[in-house]
Amino acid sequence: MTRRWSAAMGAALLAGGFGCGCALPGSTPEYAEVAGNLHDASIRPPQTIGPDDPMAVALDPAPAPPELSGPRPVDDYIRFALVENRAVQAASFNVKALEHRIPQVTSLDDPVVSNTIYPSGSNSLQTAAGQVPWNLLIAQQFPWFGTLALRGEAAEKDVQVAIAELVTAQLDVVEAVKRAYADLYANERSAQILEQNRALVEDFIEIARIQYESGQSSQQDVLSAEVALADLDREFVGIRQGIESARADLAELMHVTPEAPLQTTLDLPAGDVPGQIDRLYRLAVASRPELRGRLAAVARDAAAVELAKKRSAPNVTLGFNYGLVSEDNAISPVANGNDNLGLFVGFNLPIYRAKIDGAIREAQARAVADAKLYDAERDGIYRELKDLLSRARAQRETLDLFQQSILPRARDALDIAVADYQAGRVDFLTLISAWREVLQIDLQVARFEAELNKSLASLERAVGIQLRDHPPTEALDATPADEAPPPPPPIGSGPFSGRESDRTNPE
Repeated sequence: MTRRWSAAMGAALLAGGFGCGCALPGSTPEYAEVAGNLHDASIRPPQTIGPDDPMAVALDPAPAPPELSGPRPVDDYIRFALVENRAVQAASFNVKALEHRIPQVTSLDDPVVSNTIYPSGSNSLQTAAGQVPWNLLIAQQFPWFGTLALRGEAAEKDVQVAIAELVTAQLDVVEAVKRAYADLYANERSAQILEQNRALVEDFIEIARIQYESGQSSQQDVLSAEVALADLDREFVGIRQGIESARADLAELMHVTPEAPLQTTLDLPAGDVPGQIDRLYRLAVASRPELRGRLAAVARDAAAVELAKKRSAPNVTLGFNYGLVSEDNAISPVANGNDNLGLFVGFNLPIYRAKIDGAIREAQARAVADAKLYDAERDGIYRELKDLLSRARAQRETLDLFQQSILPRARDALDIAVADYQAGRVDFLTLISAWREVLQIDLQVARFEAELNKSLASLERAVGIQLRDHPPTEALDATPADEAPPPPPPIGSGPFSGRESDRTNPE
C-alpha cells in the first residue's frame, strides 16, 4: 500500500498544532458587561487637557441625582454611597477577579501538540515499514493527586480575603458617611441657631433703642447690640464654610459633584451608648471583616503548606505519538506502509530536597506570620473599642449635663436679664453677656450631638456591625453597672493558641 504526503493534511495538522478556531470571548453576555466596564474605565485623556477643551466636559463630576435633593436621612446617603462609591466598586471587582482565578488554577495545563515535518525525502526518517515524512506528538501533564484541589482551596481562600476587604471598604464608607452627615448636621443646626439668635438680637436692638429714646439708657447700648448683630454675621461665614466642607465630604463618598446641595433632616438619632464592653469584644471578634480575612489568609497558607509538600511527588506526563509512513523511497524490501503509533509516560524527578524543604518552610513561616497578624489585629480592636466606648460615654454624660442642667439654667438667666434690663435693674452689658452664654451653649450642644454620633459611628465600625441590630441579652442586662467587665481574652487564646511547634509544622 502506497501512502503519499498530502499538503492539505499537513496544513490541517499544523493548524491543529499551533491554534484552534475558538469562539471569541466577546460572544458571551458576561464578557460584554465586562467590556462595557472596561470602556467606561478607559475614558481618560491620554494627556492633560485644558479647561476649555470640549473633552473636559466629560470629566466633570457627576450631578446629584433627584433622589438626593432636599433634606434626607442618613440612611438614604448610606444606601447611595454603598452603590456608587468607587472604592467599594473596586473592591467588588477585585472579588470577581479572584473568583475567575479558581477555574484557572484548578484546570490542567494546556496539552502540548508537536508536529515534526521532513520536507525532503532524503532527510526524513527511514524505517523498516517505510519513509516517515512527518510525525505528530500530543502530550498532557497531570499533577500529583490532590494538587488541583489544593490550588482551588487556596484560591477560594483568596476570594474570602477579598470579600473581607470588600466588607471592610463598605464599613469604612458607612462610617465616613455617618461622620460627614454629623458634621453637616452640626453646621446646619448652628446656622439655624444663629438665625434664631439674629432675630433675638434685632429685638434687643429695638429694646435698647426704646430705652435710649425714653432716656433710660445711653446710645452705647444700641451700638453694642448692633455690634453683637455684626458678630453673628461673622460667625455665619465660618458656619457656611463648614456646611460646604461637609457637603463636599459627603459628595466624595457618593461620587457626585461637590456642588450638590445635600441637606440633613436636622434630626440625629438619640445616640445610645452600649453598656457592656465585654459584649463588644465578643461581637467584634465574631464580626470584624479584618479578622475574618486573617482567618481566611491562615487557611490559605495551610493549603499552601500542603501544596509545597506536593512538590515532593512527581508530575506525570502522558502522551500519544503518531507517525505517517509512506512506501515511497523505502529502503527496505519488506516495507508495508503501516503508520507508527505509540504511547509514552514521563515524569519529573523531585530530587532537590533543599528546594522542596525551603518551599515548605517558607509556607509554614507565612502561615505563622498571618496567625500573629490575627492576634495583633485583635489586640488593636480591643484597644480601639475601649477608647471609643470611653469617649462615647464621656460625650453622652457631657451632653446630658448641658441639655438637662446647664442650658435650661442659662435660658432662665437670660429671661431674667431681659426683664431686669427692661425694668432698669441691670445694664445692657449684663443682658448681652447672658445672651452670649445661651448662644455658646446652644452651639456647643449641637457640636456635642454631632461628636457623639461620630464616636458611635466609629464604635460601630470598630465592632463591625450595627449595634441596634444586636441588643444586649437579658443576662448581660442583669450585670451590675459598677461591676468590672471581664478582660479580653489573653494573647495566647483564640484560634491560634498552642505550642509554636504546632503552628510551624501543620499537618
